[in-house]
Amino acid sequence: MILLVTHVTDDPMARLHAAVVVRHSSPDDCGASDARAAWLQSSWLWLVAMVLTAVPLVLPPVAPLTDLGGHLGHYAVQLDHGRSADLARWYSFRWNLVPNLGVDLLMEALAPLLGLEPALRLVAAAIPMLQVLGILCLARAVQGRITPLALFALPLAYCYPLHFGFLNFVLGQALATLALALWIAMGRRGWIAARWALFVPLSSLLWACHLVAWAMLCVFAGMDELARRWRPGQWWDWRVLLRAGLAASCLVAPQILRLLVPLPPSGHGATEDFFNPAMKLTYLLMPLRDRWLVWDVAGAAILLALVGWSIRRRASGILTGPSRGLWWAIALLCVVYLLLPATLIGASLVDMRLVPLVLIVALVVARPRYAAGGALSWAGLARWGAAFAMARILGNALSLWLAGHELAADLVALDSVPRGSRVASLVVEPCVVSILPWQRERRTHLGGYAIARRHAFSNEQWMVPGGHLLKVNAPLAGAFATDDSEFAKLDSCDKPNTISRRLAALPHDAFDYIWILDTDRVRAVAGAVPVRRTRASVLYRIITPPRAIYKFST
Repeated sequence: MILLVTHVTDDPMARLHAAVVVRHSSPDDCGASDARAAWLQSSWLWLVAMVLTAVPLVLPPVAPLTDLGGHLGHYAVQLDHGRSADLARWYSFRWNLVPNLGVDLLMEALAPLLGLEPALRLVAAAIPMLQVLGILCLARAVQGRITPLALFALPLAYCYPLHFGFLNFVLGQALATLALALWIAMGRRGWIAARWALFVPLSSLLWACHLVAWAMLCVFAGMDELARRWRPGQWWDWRVLLRAGLAASCLVAPQILRLLVPLPPSGHGATEDFFNPAMKLTYLLMPLRDRWLVWDVAGAAILLALVGWSIRRRASGILTGPSRGLWWAIALLCVVYLLLPATLIGASLVDMRLVPLVLIVALVVARPRYAAGGALSWAGLARWGAAFAMARILGNALSLWLAGHELAADLVALDSVPRGSRVASLVVEPCVVSILPWQRERRTHLGGYAIARRHAFSNEQWMVPGGHLLKVNAPLAGAFATDDSEFAKLDSCDKPNTISRRLAALPHDAFDYIWILDTDRVRAVAGAVPVRRTRASVLYRIITPPRAIYKFST
């Protein structure tokens, strides 16, 4: 390359500049100066990517994230502050410092200004935008520029945990990505003292947003600090470990906060479903899970293939490159992923939640040797990355638009529910809950809209010991007080919670309405009459006293 430049110019300064550029470039720079990929470093890319990312959650009439209805009911009680006698009969809310408050705090500030549902819609749409911003900032901090593989990471802003409605977690994940970018940028510039002071409050805020997001920041930042100080043969040098630990010690500030502010009792939430090899492998294909199995699995396979390709094309860089600490963190989190149970202290799908962020960081820090031309060149992969991101976002927009209209069509049933009523929601599921059907049920917490819109009681609120500040006070409801009672199986299933058994066990003196979500077919419900049919649900009003119902049922 040097000979080619010296041939086309006789300017000695130009020859010297070309030699310096070549000497300081690396094989992964191939194609970086290609004019066809100059747009990759444009500020317009940031704006376009963030605006387009908001579209899938802005267009639908209802944001169709599975748990979002439950969060809405929770925030309705939280923001009511005991003013509604109807809500106060069944629910109470008491603030405490727990590591699961991200959206709760935002709603406290935004809902009085915008209204409850608009504020939650704004927060939900802002989360993937923040994740995209975090990906781009992390790429700039680690690589000094936006790389083609970073574009492939952008669709992970609509990861499966977001579709599930794990709002505090995905907000924490986005903020952890931004915090990691800031941590690395300040470290590379030598601003260690300023970073230490800044991250005492930032790490505390991230911990309050979500515990897992804070823990992942600690892993990535801690390993990055260790790698910056590590030299071959120093694995067991306590001085290296001590210096790295001191540099990252500001991240443990939340644990000091825990000593100062007593936490609520954690109780004994379930911890179960330890090593399940089939599901561990399946979750690797589910980070983009939305509606269409082939489309979503193909997208996940592309991301996994790109990570594998980048490792193969620069295997030595994982141990010696400037981003080796982040690769060590990825390896550590992979081990944690294998060891984590699916349910931990009442929180579900804990292991699955790690996959998207690990993929994001792996794609951002990858430094493969790009081909000199073709699809695997810098410019070629940049074009493919932009096309992949655009196609995924458009697919999410269509999917969520369809799902949002479906949910809105079912929510009209609440127009027939008087204010202050008691509504038992029953969502009928297949006999075996598995990855099929691929499009998961998004209506399991529609009862939360009854709390928010009608100040009703609904049996869809979940309880996580030590992590949930809302309490349910409905002794008459018994086992039908919380969200476990929502789920019912088809009568053809050999299960204890078939729809007929649920209806027979439902305490009619604790409810005024039964809302069955599975079909618009009116079924015979003892002691109740249908009052509203929607696209895929029927609302029944209870009219018969409990004793007569049990006599009729037998």
